[in-house]
Amino acid sequence: MARMSWRDRDYNRTDGAGSAYLSGSLSIFNYALPLGSPFGIRIRLSFWLLLFLAIDAMQMLVTDFPGQVPILIAATLAALLLHEFGHRIGAQFVGGRHDDFLIWPCGNMVAPIHPPGAWPMFIAQAGGMVANMAAVLVMAGLLSANWHISVPLLVNPLAMLVAMPPFHPSMGIAGSFVLLFYWSNLALFFINLLPFYWFDGGYLLQAVLWPMTGAYQAINVTCIVGMVLAVPMGVLAMMMSSIMGVIMWLLLFVSCIQRRRQLQQDGPAIMEQLLSNGAAMRDIPKEKRKLLARRWMHWTGRKTRRERMELRRLDKILEKVHNSGMHSLTWLEKRALRRATARQRDQELASRR
Repeated sequence: MARMSWRDRDYNRTDGAGSAYLSGSLSIFNYALPLGSPFGIRIRLSFWLLLFLAIDAMQMLVTDFPGQVPILIAATLAALLLHEFGHRIGAQFVGGRHDDFLIWPCGNMVAPIHPPGAWPMFIAQAGGMVANMAAVLVMAGLLSANWHISVPLLVNPLAMLVAMPPFHPSMGIAGSFVLLFYWSNLALFFINLLPFYWFDGGYLLQAVLWPMTGAYQAINVTCIVGMVLAVPMGVLAMMMSSIMGVIMWLLLFVSCIQRRRQLQQDGPAIMEQLLSNGAAMRDIPKEKRKLLARRWMHWTGRKTRRERMELRRLDKILEKVHNSGMHSLTWLEKRALRRATARQRDQELASRR
């Protein structure tokens, strides 16, 4: 049986947050409505986003605010596009790219491409949330200054997906758009804090753990954190008789299990596969290649300098062990020695595959 490439692995799929459960014979679930390719960016609306907007529209049509439906749709799409442009700016800042927007209710189902490493991953993935929070602060200021209303704040992200947004018909079209745009950006920010790979939070947690544990363990721990969080939240949703909440947390739990099983099946060779992600940048348009190459060389140079410093530090630690024994090492020195040993073992295992 031929070995799967890194792109085919579930934990590295770029076809989306829900790819683990979207694949199957029901092709309608994979449908996406194309909106064109402005600025070289392919924009598509996924089936799940269209379904989400349809449900929201039906909920509003049975209320006293049927005229707000177009405003809600416009505000939601604007917040989602802002989120993705934030990812695009973050990815380009670290020498990556993001020019395929397959949008679902929580962002993009295609992750931005970035140079390998924890810092580039963090910047590229955090860009969308930073853009949403900036919009929240600006819209909150407008609502307070122009309409003198207190902005609503909910900290339950999944509740924001199903709760009806606040409405103030007396504010007019402009005021309603500002309020709904505020709500949509706030929802996207909190939802993407969740430590699951459906959202930005999973990649952010992986990027934070990566320098401390290595890429393999960072993904493993992120999956475990997701499973641990999904259990009590699923129980809470069950106690609240929220069928959609139970289904959502169950799917999140299953996605963590699937990703972790695939990771364990592949072993520590994940580091080599993750590094090969840089090869996906070879088809960048020629006019951008030089600029991105300079940025890439900058990050590569920083990584090389950091590795040299770690080697010098490791040499000093080994010399200290040779002269005075292991008992003379401090806790930090012992930890550095353990990490270096673990990295070398992972590299040897990867080279044998």
